[in-house]
Amino acid sequence: MAQIIKLYDYISRYEIDVYRYPSQFIRLKRLQWEKITQAWENNMFHTMMKVSEQTITKQEETKRRFFDKIINRFSKEEEQPKEVKPLISDSVLDDDELQFEFTTIPRTEEDLKHLFLDYIFRFQIRWASSTIREKSSVDKSIYRDQLLPYFAKRFPDQYLLLYRPVFKLKNAPVELDIILIGTAEVYCITFVEQQNDTVFIGSKEKFWTMRKGEDRKKILNPLLSLNRTSTVVQKLITSNQIDLTVKKLVISRNGYIDYPFAPYDITILDKRKYDEWFQRLRQTSAPLKHTQLKGAQVLLSHCLTNSYYRKEWNETT
Repeated sequence: MAQIIKLYDYISRYEIDVYRYPSQFIRLKRLQWEKITQAWENNMFHTMMKVSEQTITKQEETKRRFFDKIINRFSKEEEQPKEVKPLISDSVLDDDELQFEFTTIPRTEEDLKHLFLDYIFRFQIRWASSTIREKSSVDKSIYRDQLLPYFAKRFPDQYLLLYRPVFKLKNAPVELDIILIGTAEVYCITFVEQQNDTVFIGSKEKFWTMRKGEDRKKILNPLLSLNRTSTVVQKLITSNQIDLTVKKLVISRNGYIDYPFAPYDITILDKRKYDEWFQRLRQTSAPLKHTQLKGAQVLLSHCLTNSYYRKEWNETT
């Protein structure tokens, strides 16, 4: 799945160390997939199931009582040293790992894949909104967003996604369009979608026309935000001498875009052409490139971030 390296103005683990986390994510994802598929194939999937914290077996209770007795015995014989408070809690340390606890047992391998992708997606949201020290407040609408999981679940691991990132330009925050960093190209993407088979009539004016049957409606020209995004990306890529090609895409997966005299540097992908492009990217097998990670680092360094310290870190300061 495409790795979400920046989500709006949330703090991202990737902006802390973009050279570490992409490859770490790929490795962890592979290991966890092997672990759960092995459990499923050997009828041991119940070991991956989530258990209520209140559910404690008799054996666990017996062990607990045994260790309590030992602790009490030694506490009487010698004074206990003061407890050393850990720098951060175990829960925060575990946040750096892929730990899955399923609530249902999948019936088929296809069900297993979907469950796995759902958990991976939530894990990606966590990495795209927190670090060991800090975190951002994630709006619930993120989990209802349709485009974000579409990119995350369907594109290969080596694609890095900045989803509507907020850049700081001339001391002002500016939300840009979707930015997808491939191994050789950076795609600046804007979507124009409504009901199935809607026709969008493009122009150089401030508004485009949206047509569905006899209905007509004006929409803001999507190239305005797309050009703003590509200008920022191109400037940063060029000024840092990064060998990545910047491309501008206008996409309508379920409709048509009619723009006979579109600017030469705009690629239009509508219902007639989108699937071909989509499948080509999905079949990409090239590994992560140093140039790609360098480009991601440059873009991330110019993003705006709003976050707060975790409770565990506040308590240690």
